[in-house]
Amino acid sequence: MAEHRKDMEKKTMPILETLRSYQDLPPDKALATINFKDKKRQYVTAEKYLEDILQSALANSG
Repeated sequence: MAEHRKDMEKKTMPILETLRSYQDLPPDKALATINFKDKKRQYVTAEKYLEDILQSALANSG
């Protein structure tokens, strides 16, 4: 029985992890869209920052 329980936990853990990632989303579709766009903007900003740092490092090394 303990083995069966461990087996079931292995199968359900990925599903639970996926569901946990949705817990911070607002229940309203419009708010979710706003949240998504904000996260996307943050990602683009971080990507641009990283690109600037890499370009600066390359310029200083050469």
